[in-house]
Amino acid sequence: MLPIIRDPFWSPLAFTVIGGLVVAAGLTLIFLPVLYVLWFRIPAETAPDNVEVSAPEPAAAGG
Repeated sequence: MLPIIRDPFWSPLAFTVIGGLVVAAGLTLIFLPVLYVLWFRIPAETAPDNVEVSAPEPAAAGG
């Protein structure tokens, strides 16, 4: 779309398509996830206090 922006005939179409793509990407990446969280009331993830953290055990080498 960028090469046809300078063309007087296609310039309005190019601006419309580019603007639509920018708005659609913004709505999809920002607005819809926020709306989803607000609509379904998803709580923020918190780590429970009573979880024991243990050291990982070494993997057995073998074949």
